[in-house]
Amino acid sequence: MVDGAYTETLEALLRRFDDARQNGVYGYDRVHYYDGGAHDFHVVVGAVVHGDEVGSLPAVVALVEGLNAGDLQYGGRLSVFLGNPEASAANTRFLKADLNRVFIDEPPACHEGDRAQELKPILANADVFLDLHQTILDTDRAFYIFPFDTEGWRWARAIGGAQTWVTRRATESFSAGTCCADEYVRLHGKPGLTLELGPKGFSAAAEARAATAIAQLLRVADAAGADPAAVDALAEGAPDLEFVQTTWRQSFDDPHMRLRPGLINFQHVTAGETISAKGTPEICVPDDGMVLFPKYPPYTASGKVVEPRPGDIVNFVQPLDVHPAQAWT
Repeated sequence: MVDGAYTETLEALLRRFDDARQNGVYGYDRVHYYDGGAHDFHVVVGAVVHGDEVGSLPAVVALVEGLNAGDLQYGGRLSVFLGNPEASAANTRFLKADLNRVFIDEPPACHEGDRAQELKPILANADVFLDLHQTILDTDRAFYIFPFDTEGWRWARAIGGAQTWVTRRATESFSAGTCCADEYVRLHGKPGLTLELGPKGFSAAAEARAATAIAQLLRVADAAGADPAAVDALAEGAPDLEFVQTTWRQSFDDPHMRLRPGLINFQHVTAGETISAKGTPEICVPDDGMVLFPKYPPYTASGKVVEPRPGDIVNFVQPLDVHPAQAWT
């Protein structure tokens, strides 16, 4: 059941977005296109690509309204889109398929597959893309998550927005046979960044983090529009990130697997620690580190997971020993 207060807040924000948006460029309706006229650098910002990750919505609505009113300034081109507001209305991640997996050559014939096709022209013309997401469960921090490349590194460092970057080699896909929105941008040779703002839902913290990241993104983009080398200088003047990588995934290969209650993102665990629920197949941590994306799907009365089950039940991350710029480039 969708909470009444949630629905009221969401509908009010969507009305404000619809009232403020100006398009005339793209076939998809829920996108705002802005041209500051000073340079051609094109920033794309994505929100609610996962429908229940609505925390960035107040910030992107305020962005559109602020630009229209002249309270905010940006000299280049900007596209702000809402990825899956239909799923937001149901307070669910997606309706038929995960939108952030179907930016592929032959997407499924469903709502999300059609939406990916509508969004591709926006993403393909981005000079930089910031996709604003949230985690399913609680997290003690905001974090970037995308594969390492030098362009992405300098943009993430210059923008700020998070101190931690969950990263991997550029040749490693997030999920085989799929393509995320940020990956689609990178395939077109431009930086695509995903920023996790915190746990899903409306919150003052998520709104503030999104607003701060967007504001800094536009400042850096204005500098890049005048001089592309300015991004390097801004990155060098900002603190570097903490890099962590996934070193272990526990496959969900037994339908009776279940995690012990209460695990959250970046919770520290120690080698040999049991993180499975009592009386279920044992899951032991292989080394000291942190859990990431623990899954708590629904189960039947007999203790079997309700299918389809996730591909893995938990990930495990550790800090990189060597800076990825040295190790992977």
